[in-house]
Amino acid sequence: MTRPIEMRPLSPAMGVEILGFDSGTRPDADTASLLRSALDEHQILLLREQSLDTDAQIALLEAFGPPLVESDDGRRFQYISNTREDGILGEGCLEFHSDHAFMEEPIDTISLYGLEVSAGCGRTHFANGLRAARALPQPLRSRLATLRARHIIDPAADASSVVCRGPRLPDTLPHALHPILWNHPRTHEPILYVNEQQTDSVESLDGAESRALLEELFAHIHSPAFAYVHEWRERDLVIWDNLALQHARDASGHDAARTLRRVSVGGTSVIEFFRMADGKIAHRNRDTGSASSARSRSMTRDA
Repeated sequence: MTRPIEMRPLSPAMGVEILGFDSGTRPDADTASLLRSALDEHQILLLREQSLDTDAQIALLEAFGPPLVESDDGRRFQYISNTREDGILGEGCLEFHSDHAFMEEPIDTISLYGLEVSAGCGRTHFANGLRAARALPQPLRSRLATLRARHIIDPAADASSVVCRGPRLPDTLPHALHPILWNHPRTHEPILYVNEQQTDSVESLDGAESRALLEELFAHIHSPAFAYVHEWRERDLVIWDNLALQHARDASGHDAARTLRRVSVGGTSVIEFFRMADGKIAHRNRDTGSASSARSRSMTRDA
């Protein structure tokens, strides 16, 4: 007899642990629908003690949509690692962000699977933009109703910095404007969509007013009431709604091994997006001999 799927809350702010489901088997239509509904309701799904190879992780994520191509060779996964030569994002801390917020169509869903995790290594912090939006005071909600924020990435900058606290970045860098209260594409519920790593300004506000508003919103969304911290274990599979949530990462340290395998769904592939940006950079750097790549440098910041 098949054990029924159970869900156990992770925290008051978000998330459920999924019990009674083997993520190594492709879900049937009813199970896939249940998982999608659970993600929309709880924003994070955690499955522990999973034996999951690459193909199985990709097959499971297909329940949420088409997995994105993550590399030039067409593979639909990537390693977040400080031990693998083909890994990205190393060991440094990452400030709060939503992956690809600087694109018109950011990633929809992200999964990470713990392949190699030293004890206490590289916790992931989450902040719930849906709950934060629900809790906004009405005067502030009314003020935000028609405002948009600019999300921008400087691939050469420090990924642990708060971008609005520095000089305004040039418009030539990859960026997108999104409503500060952005309706979720499936639930249609407003998300408080600003983040410290990539949101540098509010459209139509001057520099001081823009920064003051962003700092107020950051303080609100980072309230403990909207927070969850994931302590990684090997064989953890974490799936989250990248639009509803933003996330940050502690530094891993030189002696702590950490390798997570990522499969993402929806939005724009980083390969597709930066192909055009690389062409522009190559044109600008034609006479300098620079071999820098917008795509490869962006991968050290946004994940």
